[in-house]
Amino acid sequence: MSLMQIPRKIEYALRAMIYLADRPVSIARGTEIANREQIPKYYLEKVIRDLMRRGLVHARRGPGGGYQLARAANTITFRDIIEAVEGPITLNVCTDGSSSCALQPTCRMYRVWEKGQRVLLEVFSDTSLAEIAASRPSPQTVVCDPVVAPSTAETAALRLSAQHLVRDPVVTAAPAKA
Repeated sequence: MSLMQIPRKIEYALRAMIYLADRPVSIARGTEIANREQIPKYYLEKVIRDLMRRGLVHARRGPGGGYQLARAANTITFRDIIEAVEGPITLNVCTDGSSSCALQPTCRMYRVWEKGQRVLLEVFSDTSLAEIAASRPSPQTVVCDPVVAPSTAETAALRLSAQHLVRDPVVTAAPAKA
């Protein structure tokens, strides 16, 4: 199956910016961001440079130096971040405004691509960094897939079975039900 995926560069930029938004008054070292967000350090540096060029991140040099948001998180959108590292967002070549597609005048898919482009830009433009930072789950919240996660009773039964196997490694199969 083929996926329409967000490039790693965008994902890393968004994660780094969310990390900085979580610490609005402090300065974060590059190694700290890279470790916490699992971003390769050399890649983080490239992404941070792009974000600095667009005025989204400010760097402080020297001892105690690092990075912080250059603007308030509520004034920075996902679109700002994405376009800072990748340039203008286009869903398909025909929606980039250059009309480079020779089929555009008769293309029956153009309406779909154009609508998708509008909706995508609207979502990215309406999603602020502050909004995402505020949606952070509490550290005590444990999210489990109810289909995969065993219930408390199942967990207890599994523990008892494991203890039984350790004491008596020979297990016989139960008779089949008719």
